[in-house]
Amino acid sequence: MQQTNGIALLQGPRGSGKSTIIAEQLAWLKREAPIALFDGGRASTRQLVSGLLKQYGIDVIPQHDEQMLQTLASYLSQQTRKEQAPILIVDNADRLGSSTLSLLNWLAALDVKGRFALRIILTGKERLADLASKHSMRNLERRHPAVFALNPLSRKEAVIYLRTRMIAAGGERSDEVFSIDVCERLHELSRGWPGRLNDFALEAMARTEELKDTRSAPRVIITREGETLAEYALTKRETVIGRDDMADIVVKDRYVSKLHAMFQMYSNGLVLLDLNSTNGTIVNSVETQKRILRNNDIISLGEHRLKIENVPAVSEAMAEKIEMTDTLTLKNLDDVRRSRARHNIVAMKHK
Repeated sequence: MQQTNGIALLQGPRGSGKSTIIAEQLAWLKREAPIALFDGGRASTRQLVSGLLKQYGIDVIPQHDEQMLQTLASYLSQQTRKEQAPILIVDNADRLGSSTLSLLNWLAALDVKGRFALRIILTGKERLADLASKHSMRNLERRHPAVFALNPLSRKEAVIYLRTRMIAAGGERSDEVFSIDVCERLHELSRGWPGRLNDFALEAMARTEELKDTRSAPRVIITREGETLAEYALTKRETVIGRDDMADIVVKDRYVSKLHAMFQMYSNGLVLLDLNSTNGTIVNSVETQKRILRNNDIISLGEHRLKIENVPAVSEAMAEKIEMTDTLTLKNLDDVRRSRARHNIVAMKHK
């Protein structure tokens, strides 16, 4: 912008950082001259002219296009004589229409005693430099624009970029979240382009949080003859197991009662209750009516096996307290059936 030609083209694919660079430059350039910024995908010819006048702080009553152009040319000349030639930045300039490009070509020719009256920055996708020749923008070509092509980040730059962004966002332990292996994988997926790197990083972090939430809750893995059939995260206060579709965890087995057993979740333990089932509930080869579960316990229901994982550790003293407390009194089967029936009736009413 300080050089005689006063024009620059910044090109790169979507997500390469063009708009980010422009936003950063605005803060510095505003100190030395008036600036106008436009999105080339949204600016028509008239919007560009009226927008320039407005952003440069020129109050004008509604005028014809030619009058507005004369007012704009006069303002640009005055500012140039003051050594403060205004700056025009057009983001996505490759999306400008032909008439708007013609206006840009006209603006590029304005000068005051050999000094250009408008400094111009254009951004766009690859081959932005071909814009002038394609649309016969000779005035733009004569100014010999400086062309800057953005390249993707290297692997090392990607590591610095990801960790710095996380720190700037208030995150801690960025080196743990974005280890070298993770950064290299994200770099490979994004090919080093910042926009895609952001997207993949956010997606990876979201999936990590989901995985943590799932892993932190107790889980039930259902198998039959060694084959895994389903997995469930126990997140509700009460979870009913049974052959009937009313159950939360449905186990289709002729030896399983319609409502066979129930998991009860507590902050300091997971309890299994048998709901007066016909064939009983077996945990680690022992039939039980009520039991505090621990990691890797195996519940046998007919031909199915339910393995318990991620159960919070319970001390012997806490286990004894839970066993004795009245809040774990076994609900009878009729109570459960009535509760499920009410739930289904309400659900049907809202369909």
